[in-house]
Amino acid sequence: MTAPGVAYRCPAVETGEDAPAPGECHIWLVPIRRRVDWLDLLDDDERRHARRLTVRHVRDTFVTSRAAQRLIGSRYLGLPTRQVSVSRVCRYCGALHGRPVFDAGTLDYSVSHAGNWVLVAVVGAGLVGADIECVESDRDIDALAGVALTAGELEHAARMPPAERAAAFFIAWTRKEAAMKLTGLGLQAPPNQLDVSGSRVIVDRVPRWPDVPVHLHGAAAPTGYQLALATTMPLTAVHRHIRTSDI
Repeated sequence: MTAPGVAYRCPAVETGEDAPAPGECHIWLVPIRRRVDWLDLLDDDERRHARRLTVRHVRDTFVTSRAAQRLIGSRYLGLPTRQVSVSRVCRYCGALHGRPVFDAGTLDYSVSHAGNWVLVAVVGAGLVGADIECVESDRDIDALAGVALTAGELEHAARMPPAERAAAFFIAWTRKEAAMKLTGLGLQAPPNQLDVSGSRVIVDRVPRWPDVPVHLHGAAAPTGYQLALATTMPLTAVHRHIRTSDI
């Protein structure tokens, strides 16, 4: 099934010849489900980790995410899938929990997952961060807003009709998550110090935040989800691809 108006097949990407042009982002939405053959695309450590995961959806999410990153990377890098290598070394502490980076080529990408979807966003110039969230949840939005929003964002939310606050919160939260992923800082950049109400992140007292502007963008998401992108280069186009079979 392909969403209305969304191209299922992109010839430039399928050939592995064309990376996103400067100012473009390609986003890939891959449904999470059990794919036994995708386990073979993981490296030895990843396969061992997957086998230790006893909750099926958690295991399927891990396998889908790690395999999809290699499958998508192989299309841009022109490499066999099993030769696509990804580094996750943190630039700040050297541990293996950093933002993922293809060892070959100059592409940058970001990965996120929620509910039944894995999201991979790829840019050919600059850096990208991406986040997807399931908005149909029983989470306490007011409590989350109290710790995640800036004082100005909270004041704005308080003036909104109650029925609109949940949607507004998820727009803000995905934008903050995308920005935090771009920097590799994660929650070391407190979300309540990141104002995402405009087209760029406004930062207050966040050590090691990059000097370059971080631009914010929305993108169409599956029903029941919210999606956001953060980039160091303003985007002029976002191309979305939904895969319900192999990539």
